[in-house]
Amino acid sequence: MLVVAAGCSDSPSSPPGSTAPTANSVTLNGATVKVAIAATRASRAQGLMGVSRMAADSGMLFVFADERQRSFWMKDTPIPLSIAFLDANKKVIFLADMTPNTTTPVGGFNAGPMRYAIEVNQGWFASHGVTLGMYATFALPAGLVIDPDP
Repeated sequence: MLVVAAGCSDSPSSPPGSTAPTANSVTLNGATVKVAIAATRASRAQGLMGVSRMAADSGMLFVFADERQRSFWMKDTPIPLSIAFLDANKKVIFLADMTPNTTTPVGGFNAGPMRYAIEVNQGWFASHGVTLGMYATFALPAGLVIDPDP
């Protein structure tokens, strides 16, 4: 099982030597959230660690090279987040609220194989009526480098 840390700063950035996340947007149930994209191993591992606050309609889109079981945790992430797992067709297959600063895995075998994950401020999905089975709309930037998991 892969565990991805959910972490970041006010403007998400990646560790030195990695590709910085790219700004983009995701639409779910008619509501749009601006996201930084984490598609490299380094940017996915960094995630939103260290972020102390995030704009209301902001988040992070995690992009993986393949569809499989994955888990996320909130190590060193001090803000409460909600997460949605999407399959390769961008269908919401799992929704959960996550507790700040914990290493308890969220997702895994409870979620099913996923290709994308979206982290937003806790309650964003609920307040915008996002439910299981809905589809997200987004386009990945041309030339985006998507590292495979080890």
